[in-house]
Amino acid sequence: MRRRHIASAAIAIAASVVLGGFGSTTRAQAATCHHERGPFHVSRAVVNGSTGRYIPYGINVTGLAHTGYASLMAQDEADITAAADDWCANTVRFQVGQANLVSTTGRVDQAFLGAVITEVRFAEARGLVVALNLQWQLDGASLVESMPTQRSKAFWGSLASHFGRDPNVVFDIYNEPEQHAACGWAFWHDGGVCHGVKYMGMQALADYVRARASNLFWVEGIGAGATLSGAWRHHITGDGPLEYSEHRPPAPHQPRTWDSEFGSIANSGHAPVLDGEWADYARSNASWACWDDAPVSAPRFLSYLQAHRFGLIVTQLVKGQLIQSANLNDPTRFRTNWSCTSGLDQGVGHQAQRWFIRQNG
Repeated sequence: MRRRHIASAAIAIAASVVLGGFGSTTRAQAATCHHERGPFHVSRAVVNGSTGRYIPYGINVTGLAHTGYASLMAQDEADITAAADDWCANTVRFQVGQANLVSTTGRVDQAFLGAVITEVRFAEARGLVVALNLQWQLDGASLVESMPTQRSKAFWGSLASHFGRDPNVVFDIYNEPEQHAACGWAFWHDGGVCHGVKYMGMQALADYVRARASNLFWVEGIGAGATLSGAWRHHITGDGPLEYSEHRPPAPHQPRTWDSEFGSIANSGHAPVLDGEWADYARSNASWACWDDAPVSAPRFLSYLQAHRFGLIVTQLVKGQLIQSANLNDPTRFRTNWSCTSGLDQGVGHQAQRWFIRQNG
């Protein structure tokens, strides 16, 4: 694969970097990228690590979410290296397929577990914090798995036995629970029966994992492109560091909306928050994932996160999303013909990369 790497200590970025839409400049101090280390502790809305305040910023890595994960590991490692070296990320978020790790009867696939361990160690060796995310959407029984079940316990029981004392691993304990937000926040927290199926609540899953691990947790609110607005009223209790994660806030794309959707939890001093899965790029099949005013609203969103010191994990190093060619250091940009349905190979990659470097500097 063709790659351009930011050189290591021999090359510094000397020119001012203009962050498109920020209305200001910053100088990237990037002879090398700086990385974070755990263990992590939470004090009100702040996460602290061994090197100071930890604000996660990084990239999703998705090979472990797929049944063909073995053939995707080389690409994952290339993405991890680019995230650490070219994008100056401090975190990578692995989407880990629940069905890959644990069968419907609770049996753990040891070969897949070995692949997870290999990728975690590879990322840690490059100075990155690793967030492990339980990904259920690709399960054959996805509609049944839209909230935690006994299978989710088996998933985390296995991973906690290997990473529960690893200070540089974060547990993102369930991806986009209650996908269609049908049963409300009390159900999100407590579980119960929804549409004739019995589920575990997020509190019970958190308690189960916390009994086996001391890691920093990320707990996601209801669905994708939804809200954390009810999360604090039904907040997760118990000991241990915890941060709330939101994915792709819906319109209107302005600070007042972001405050109400997720920012207020941190702004009120209750708990830290981050956007755990975001990017703007043209896609005709998912209007909720693309902001039609992105050339204006995307830099506004990045400025909002910067001002409040909220974290951000962006989606994949895939052509047409964060990159516009096979080169992992060739970020997408917005052009004058931007459209959510026809602006192909355009996106927020360049602005996200500059934002990462700014955080890292």
